[in-house]
Amino acid sequence: MKILLFVSCVLSGLQAMSQYYYNDLIGSKDLSARMQTLVNGKVRTVTATGIDARGARNTDFNEWQEVNANTLTWRISTRNGMNVAKQTYRFNSSWQLLSIADTSGTIRSLTTYTYDAAQHITRIETVVNDSLQDFSETETHAWEYNAQGQPQRMWRILNKKDTTEYRLTTDENGRIADEQLYRRNVGVDPVYYYYDDNNRITDIVRYDKQLKKLLPDFMFEYDENDRVIQKIATLSAKTRDYIIWRFAYDSKGLKSKEALFNKQKELTGRIEYTYTYLP
Repeated sequence: MKILLFVSCVLSGLQAMSQYYYNDLIGSKDLSARMQTLVNGKVRTVTATGIDARGARNTDFNEWQEVNANTLTWRISTRNGMNVAKQTYRFNSSWQLLSIADTSGTIRSLTTYTYDAAQHITRIETVVNDSLQDFSETETHAWEYNAQGQPQRMWRILNKKDTTEYRLTTDENGRIADEQLYRRNVGVDPVYYYYDDNNRITDIVRYDKQLKKLLPDFMFEYDENDRVIQKIATLSAKTRDYIIWRFAYDSKGLKSKEALFNKQKELTGRIEYTYTYLP
């Protein structure tokens, strides 16, 4: 289970590197869809239990979630050893994600989302504070869209002064094909998106300069209900090391289990979910 928890941190780090289209826009939609599934399923609480590769319960990990259908609030509290992290997600009546409050130790962050009349995200602002080291940072993502409603540019602004530009292009089907950082009007370090016949993202890929080839950061597989059932994440391009997440769902569409496998397809741990429901 320690491997499973370590890999969760690694995945968070990978997602923070780039892939802003996926993290900002697709990620917010995924959270909204998950919240809608919980509310429609009349879920009141969720308990996540960690189980190691031997099948024994791991007492260093537990997670508890509370869903409030009246206030459209989703609270998650996770304990990994001595560390406790808490997140609060808030939504509006259209299931749009409004804010994420995150607390872990002395570090606190608040992310707020702004939408236009067409319900596109136009601004995401994250303020991070560390009370112990008296540290504060603000990161803003300002999104722009074309006439077809597709994102075409994002401005990443640190502390309201350090600005970088990212541009996105679409393929012949109107899907986002790539996003690139632009410096002095020159694109660098592109991230490419690939899709299946149902317009679902299957691969997020970037060019590895050392290996001189395109390599995936993430690969996804889906079931017939468009739910992700497998996610492969590359940990190291040099060693070709990667991990595999597999997900299972119950008849209500709620996640019942997720399991982690290493490159050798050996099970290293899993998390099982149980639910309580409103009357």
